[in-house]
Amino acid sequence: MNTPIKPPPKKGSGCSAKGCLIVIALAILLVVIGVGGTFWSVRHVYLSDKPVPIPEASTPSETTGTVTPGVTSAPSPIERSAEVRERLDTMKKAARTHEQTDMELTAADINALIAANRKSSGTASVGIDGNVLQAQFSIPLKRLDVPFQSAFGLGDRYLNATVTITAPPGTNASSVQLNEVTLNGHSVSANLLDWGLPGVGRSLRNYVIKYANHYGVTGGEIRDGKVILHTSGH
Repeated sequence: MNTPIKPPPKKGSGCSAKGCLIVIALAILLVVIGVGGTFWSVRHVYLSDKPVPIPEASTPSETTGTVTPGVTSAPSPIERSAEVRERLDTMKKAARTHEQTDMELTAADINALIAANRKSSGTASVGIDGNVLQAQFSIPLKRLDVPFQSAFGLGDRYLNATVTITAPPGTNASSVQLNEVTLNGHSVSANLLDWGLPGVGRSLRNYVIKYANHYGVTGGEIRDGKVILHTSGH
């Protein structure tokens, strides 16, 4: 008697680049629909027909054939992304064994993660000035394989947004707040994290909590030009 072979279990993954883009786009569009009130205002006021240039992550300097002793080129986004992912995995393992640990992420680290993935490359960039983080998005809606872009003819539009965040010590996934959100130059509700997504019911904060739990992050802060993540050890 032959025993049927069960398919291998699907590997859990963090927030995929495309999945994150869809969640961000849906959440922002929900706020826009609530604020703008009409399809015309969504299409012509809050969405754009042109992308906003997104700064590229730094790449290694081109060599001219001579190598200066003691001088090394900067790592490529793929190399830096691999190093950051390794540190994230190390933090996750520490959290699982109830070890208290911290991890620092610079803007360059975050931008390398974005640039190293072909689905997110060129759509977002992060800058950190002291204790303020600003994220810039320019997402072509045609890249998102979701019903609204074809049903409402939004496939030729771009979601151009900037989001500003401060996170003092003691901030966690349940308490983090957005300070300012602008869409195509227009201010929208900063309560974006707590708005339920259409057809889903869950809020963007649910996803923030989900991925914080995935890596064992119990708290964090933005300080000295870095995002600092903590695991409590409990």
